[in-house]
Amino acid sequence: MTMLLVRPVVRTSARRMSTVAASTVSSDVQSYISEAPAATVSTLGNGVTVASLYNADGSGSGYTTVRLSGVGSRFDSVGGEAAILASSMGGVVGREHISLSSISSLSADAATSNLDALKGNLSCKLAGLSYESQMMDHLHSTAYQNGPTGNSLGNALEGSAESVASVSADDVASLLGGVNGTNVVVVGTGNGSHEKLVAEAEKAYGSLSGASGSKAVGSVADKSAFIGSDVRIRYDSHNTATIALGFEGASWTDPKAMPLALMSTLLGSFSKSDGLGKNVAAAMCQEVADHELASSISVFNLSYSDTGLFGMVATAPDNKLDDLLWYVMPNFVRLAHGVSDEEFTRAKVTLKTQILASFDGDVAAGEQMAQQIGTVGRVVSLTEMMAKVDALTMDDVKAAAGDVINDQDHALAAIGGIHELPDYNWIRRHSYMLRY
Repeated sequence: MTMLLVRPVVRTSARRMSTVAASTVSSDVQSYISEAPAATVSTLGNGVTVASLYNADGSGSGYTTVRLSGVGSRFDSVGGEAAILASSMGGVVGREHISLSSISSLSADAATSNLDALKGNLSCKLAGLSYESQMMDHLHSTAYQNGPTGNSLGNALEGSAESVASVSADDVASLLGGVNGTNVVVVGTGNGSHEKLVAEAEKAYGSLSGASGSKAVGSVADKSAFIGSDVRIRYDSHNTATIALGFEGASWTDPKAMPLALMSTLLGSFSKSDGLGKNVAAAMCQEVADHELASSISVFNLSYSDTGLFGMVATAPDNKLDDLLWYVMPNFVRLAHGVSDEEFTRAKVTLKTQILASFDGDVAAGEQMAQQIGTVGRVVSLTEMMAKVDALTMDDVKAAAGDVINDQDHALAAIGGIHELPDYNWIRRHSYMLRY
């Protein structure tokens, strides 16, 4: 007779080890956050802000980030002059700012000395853009279509081929000429000296005028008017479509900004090219993946000085757009009615991870600090940001979703095979639930 001896598996120790390991990791993260060094901040006489977060041991390389507020595409009067200006200084244009990777002169002559070549390079870049890459430009153009010239979020990020061709040296000089010291933020990270950084900033930007009695370039006279509308570019020969759906979100300083950030992690993102495949955590993305409704979907939460956009971008087969929105809209709306405790807790952990990742490395930390100073006027510590996430409650999310999504107008941009995309009124009707 053969006897089979079964040895019991004791899992208690494994669980204990796992718990100990988890608590150790958590403790390490908490220590890192609480012991993170504070930034050193100085202000020049004309309002230029200089901040640094240098390594105490002097190791590594030094990095400098410069942010110019109020000279982004939003403030274009022709269309494309901000992109040309950024290109002339080796920077990147945003809708309300230009980011530079080094301290550069703000001379109009230097920026326009090679104007024809800059215009040619930008025109070639615009000509090579795919329809999908222009999606957010189309969404902004329909959401903010009534903005005044020279102060409109509806402007294309890098202009159009026609507008770029018409940009003159005077247009670029006019955009740059309005910059004063309060629009400039200089941030140093890695290895360096704060005193030396201040001296370099003084040399480059000390001649700028201070804030005058008139409105600064980066300020907004009136709140941008969000308009519920859509723009649809139909190509029946395409077997896929890309759509962007957005609601009016929150500005940088709006109390809803942090709840909306948490909502974006609750809804999540999915791409067939990701290693996770269908094993995503967010409920909306699980449904999209399980039913193969889209090759990719991601949620965006964009903030500006006076408004914002909250929504999603998806690329899907042309014959599944109706089904896609059938699943997407209820997942957006249910945020106004509450989610499970497990989803809420997981989303807060994910948001904390994203915040920490945004400061991973000297370059990323510098960009985040420059953005914070340029938008909220100060450097926000990791401790404060984590405390704000911890303080969020389900009621905060429900209130924010109620204001932003529930029974609210939306803006939509769509390109490709969109013959099955529901019309505006169908989507508007599904922005709320009939619950009594």
